[in-house]
Amino acid sequence: MSSRLFASAGALVIILAAGHAFAAAQDQRFRQVGKPPQKAGAARPAAPVRLTPLGATVESVLAVGRQLNPALRAAALETSASAAKVAGADALDDPTISDSYQYYRNPNVFSGHAIMVTQAFPLWGKQSLRREAALADLDAMRGREQVTRDALDERIKIAFAQYYAASRALAVNQEVIAVTRGMRSTAEARYAAGTGDQAAAIRALGEETSASIETARLEGDRAAAREVLNALLARPANAPLAEPLRLRRVPETELTIVSLVERARGGSPSLAASGAEISAARSRAALAEKAWYPDLTVGAGPLVQTNNRPPGVAATVGFNIPLPWGREASEQQAATAQLGAAQQHYEAALLDIQSALAEAREKFKAAQRAEALVARKALPEARAALKSVVSDYSQGRGDLGGALEAQHRIHDLELKLLQVELDEQMALAAVERLIGGEL
Repeated sequence: MSSRLFASAGALVIILAAGHAFAAAQDQRFRQVGKPPQKAGAARPAAPVRLTPLGATVESVLAVGRQLNPALRAAALETSASAAKVAGADALDDPTISDSYQYYRNPNVFSGHAIMVTQAFPLWGKQSLRREAALADLDAMRGREQVTRDALDERIKIAFAQYYAASRALAVNQEVIAVTRGMRSTAEARYAAGTGDQAAAIRALGEETSASIETARLEGDRAAAREVLNALLARPANAPLAEPLRLRRVPETELTIVSLVERARGGSPSLAASGAEISAARSRAALAEKAWYPDLTVGAGPLVQTNNRPPGVAATVGFNIPLPWGREASEQQAATAQLGAAQQHYEAALLDIQSALAEAREKFKAAQRAEALVARKALPEARAALKSVVSDYSQGRGDLGGALEAQHRIHDLELKLLQVELDEQMALAAVERLIGGEL
């Protein structure tokens, strides 16, 4: 009896060892799924060294945001999870071990145990379709990760532009304070010399106070913009940032809607994700059609009789029978509907991108025209007028009201220029998010 048990156990160990070897081979074959191949001898790129202080340029902020933002890191982990699923997408189901005992009341027929290990093998290309669907899901997840990154880049670009505008507005207001102090000193000197009135000196003092109040408000705006930027970088709200040096360069080429839509078709991660979803749905629809085709099940194992004879071997071959009980048909209908829905999602995404690109392009063009008018025409004229009025007033000619009015004019134009530059940067960031790359 012991010899039969050892023989049975030995056969079982051989079968399970073969199953483990097959599983190990499958795991080794798919271990590198989702990782780009690396050329032999190619050195890994070194980590970039940030020489520009954080906050001085938008590039320095983008580099940190892409590393630390939790939303982007979560999207990367979801992509890794999808890549891990690909490794087992076309793996075989676990084998089944069973013990079948046959008892006969006839003493001339011996009873026995049939220990069977069975394995199901999907046929008709079902495994490859499962893998194709999983790979398409991975591509879709990569596209969604890029969508998250592009959305983060847009928010960082806009927040940096707001931080720059608030800092520049504060600097402009400091210049206003310096000018109003000079006017106040001149008004007081004229009043002391008897060539001016006290009302002018009081008004100049009031203008200086108003500018100081505006400074307090602008400092709050800059602090708020800094806190928003720090939040996007996953840093404490009060973490220091360097003074912004410049805005991003604005492309000088004409942006046509045709060229922008063409770039979006080839580079938009949203469209790429929608296209991958169509591929996945198409593979699953083909897999649902193959559900009507039977799969193969094979099994083998030792046959241990209750007499003292050596054990034998039992084998089995079987096919499942797809009966029209509704499951296969419903899965096929669901897969077809999902394919149609994925195609409609792609068309809707393309229409949304076209509409948003047209809107962002018009805003960008309007901001460019306004910036040119303010910077090249209105501001030079206002500065020339202020210089003339202040010169006359310091020499005892003219009144304080004209000088203050000219100063207000320049202050308003400089703030207007900052606003149109902000509008320009916001529209540019939106265009780059929609086309999936920088201009």
